[in-house]
Amino acid sequence: MSKNSESFFTAGELATLFNIPKQTLLYYDKMNLLTPEFIAENGYRHYSLKQYLTLEVIVNLRKLDIPISKIKEYIENRDIDAFDKLLLEKKCECDEIIEKNLKIKNSLNTVFAQLEKTRSSRLNQITLEFQKEKYFFISDLSKTRIGKKRIEIMAHHNQKAFSKQHFKEKNIGWIINKENFFSTDKANINNACAFFSAVSPSHAGAKSCISRPAGLYLTLRFKGTFYSRASELAQMFKNFAATNNLLIVGDLYVSPLKNHWVTSNPNEYINQISIQVEYK
Repeated sequence: MSKNSESFFTAGELATLFNIPKQTLLYYDKMNLLTPEFIAENGYRHYSLKQYLTLEVIVNLRKLDIPISKIKEYIENRDIDAFDKLLLEKKCECDEIIEKNLKIKNSLNTVFAQLEKTRSSRLNQITLEFQKEKYFFISDLSKTRIGKKRIEIMAHHNQKAFSKQHFKEKNIGWIINKENFFSTDKANINNACAFFSAVSPSHAGAKSCISRPAGLYLTLRFKGTFYSRASELAQMFKNFAATNNLLIVGDLYVSPLKNHWVTSNPNEYINQISIQVEYK
């Protein structure tokens, strides 16, 4: 059958008009999305004006990152309602991506704030301050002192506390029983009884959720690991409480500010201790 070359575009000509590689047209043919009107004896692929118009639709929908499969479905059933539906689906997808990225951005901003807090930390200075009521999701550690078992408990805790989509932006740490901390028995002084992560007040009353009451708290930031300095830290708190006529009434909450995430040297770790007190 005779074809007028003036009425058709070669693959190269058509690709040039849309600034796309010829290989893209071959791919569209393979996917049955846009098949040449005919292939000449010399192997040249020829496309009609109608196919030019179809390719215009395809190229622009691809700019919206709409999948080939959905474009093919639309091309085969084009009408205004189908077009509206196709774009609405893409808009919903964009909204989901925006929401996800906003959560990521918020997580990053929280971490940036924590990093700045760490950089400006005043070390080895006990302060007395009022703290609001806080809620924590906890996992019991009191029944095991074995390293591997504790790691397993903390890993399960993190799986529950942090969704797969969220960065570790929540405040986490360990609770140390005050009697153990101030004990003369070194085997008990640094034995954590629970692992915690901060949660919103909406979790109040939930299983494994505790409330840390509002009140006066002694706070100390120090360098190194808690376990290597526990005896020294206990004496610092005892001395401060005695000097200022304070009674220690709560357990210790130990939170890492700088840990293995940003240094491989445990001596460079920075931790924070908070413990509730009352005036005698």
